[in-house]
Amino acid sequence: EKGTFIINGTERVDVSQLIRSPGVYFDAVEERTTGRALSTSKLIPDRGAWMEFETRKSDYLTIKFNRKRTIPVTILLRALAAVKDQMDEAFSPIQTGSDEELLAIFAEVDNNPDRRYIETTIKNEPKWELKKDQTLAQAALIEFYRRMRPGDPPTFDNAREFLVSQLFDQRRYDLERVGRYKLNQRLNSGVPQEVRTVTKKDIVKLVERMIMINNGQVGKDDIDHLGNRRVKTVGELIQNKLRVGLRRTERVVRERMSIRESDNVTPVA
Repeated sequence: EKGTFIINGTERVDVSQLIRSPGVYFDAVEERTTGRALSTSKLIPDRGAWMEFETRKSDYLTIKFNRKRTIPVTILLRALAAVKDQMDEAFSPIQTGSDEELLAIFAEVDNNPDRRYIETTIKNEPKWELKKDQTLAQAALIEFYRRMRPGDPPTFDNAREFLVSQLFDQRRYDLERVGRYKLNQRLNSGVPQEVRTVTKKDIVKLVERMIMINNGQVGKDDIDHLGNRRVKTVGELIQNKLRVGLRRTERVVRERMSIRESDNVTPVA
């Protein structure tokens, strides 16, 4: 009768919200000493980990993953070579994650002789000490995991599962249709509309555009423009709360099923 909902035991009223639309947004801050533009960008999903990219004064690019630790962006680019996204691997822009490959990918835009952004970013990486039969991409993936989850054992399987679940699992990361449309429109990545997770091509195109903004070839976005906002309806808000509740229920059921012995588990009529 009142149009209210009981959420976590409290009576609440749901109203539509005006939020920033999922997608990618580019901004630039002016360096005080030189007056040049230093690009920043945010890749915002409807659900999942935020990625915030930044250009430092010393001409290297960083990424803050899920609002946690900041690392050189080339570590993530190398790590992507060790996992699969939802696109055909044959057409993936990143295959090995080597220095030569990264420099070749961005050679067309990173062409300012005074400021080599990818080359400088590579120099800010840790010194790679590869173990037996370990590739550079695998080492970068483990390093990425070590930075994001410093308390967990940094094994390759743990690192791969973490990155895939954070970026390429639609249950945890979802751009929604509007986010995929905005991403294709801004980056000209040409990813099919039904692919609602981020792809390797998206991240490469994003870094390319940041370098172009730094070199003065393109401008920044108007973040406050109403075209970059959307209305989140009451139905979506309730759906999100239901999803959280069902995920918690799933986790509890899995934990209890794993504790009990299989012989003692019987279906309830």
